[in-house]
Amino acid sequence: MVNEKVLVKDKHKWLKRILKVFGILAVIGLILGVVFFSGFLIKKPKNEIILENPLKNIVFANTNEQGEVDYSAVVEQGVMEFDANYINYILVALGVNNLYKSMVGYGNPKVELVLDDEVWSSEVVRGGLDTKKSGIDDEDLRIVLSKKEAIEALLSNNVNKFMINSVYEGGTKIEMIAGKVELGSKGYLGMYKDLTGEEIEVEE
Repeated sequence: MVNEKVLVKDKHKWLKRILKVFGILAVIGLILGVVFFSGFLIKKPKNEIILENPLKNIVFANTNEQGEVDYSAVVEQGVMEFDANYINYILVALGVNNLYKSMVGYGNPKVELVLDDEVWSSEVVRGGLDTKKSGIDDEDLRIVLSKKEAIEALLSNNVNKFMINSVYEGGTKIEMIAGKVELGSKGYLGMYKDLTGEEIEVEE
């Protein structure tokens, strides 16, 4: 009789431990789920960034009296005068104004761009973009394209549509660096799907 009571007691002890482990795993899963879907479930104020196309003056200078634009001259001059304004305009067209600071401690969205032999970086800050001709630590996403492709995007009627086609055709490559939870907490998931038509698949 004594032995039977001890066995029953031990059995309940293991059952409690198993339930406790499952409870902890369920709580962790719930927290990760909330963080992951926060980009969809919580309405964020749109980061309004309004910019003028940086090629405007170059196009004007290379337009003759008949209104014909010397396209190759614009591209050549645009590549030579390439600066942060070009990066900002393209990023806004890609939808970075829909990104926001993570509410769970991951910080601001950070994007690295590789154009030909140059590395640029941009951090989405309140009210705008902090863009520099240098690399950045802990970037979330990397965009690789040529300056010529960037200029042609700026000359297109719809920069966003041009970039979507460029991604599809391989002229522009988008590489997700951060983990899926971090990307979701900053609003990248919708932006990536809009550009590629695919869900983000990143190993944690």
